[in-house]
Amino acid sequence: MRQLSFEVCPEAAPLSSAPAGSAMVQPRGSMTEVIVSEGSALQPFQLLPALALCNDHQRWLMWLSPNQAMNKQWLVKAGLGDSPVLHMSTHASNQFDLCVKALRSGKSHLIVEWNGALSTSIRLALRQMAENNGSHLFLVRGE
Repeated sequence: MRQLSFEVCPEAAPLSSAPAGSAMVQPRGSMTEVIVSEGSALQPFQLLPALALCNDHQRWLMWLSPNQAMNKQWLVKAGLGDSPVLHMSTHASNQFDLCVKALRSGKSHLIVEWNGALSTSIRLALRQMAENNGSHLFLVRGE
């Protein structure tokens, strides 16, 4: 399988569109949904550097996944060797509850490998919690 590599570039332009010199406004959170097909070259852990770029408030980066364990070498190669990253194993039965707890705390940004069906109401609830608590959420699910 071919893997994509991402690099974190500290000199990159800020993710905000605010003009230089303007007063900083507390950024709203966001939810990005990524749909991958079986055999996709994109692996969810490869989104960690993108999530780190959102991390101007020094929050935890969380990866909620049903099957893979965190690999320190991935973090080092992605430029996140010293970043606070937490991997939690999830199941379809507890993933929504874990997401809710993490998003409501306002202390982390998340990558969630969603397992099973995703209803419109759950998608909307996750989006609203992320926006309201300043968290960035990457929701990764299969087709």
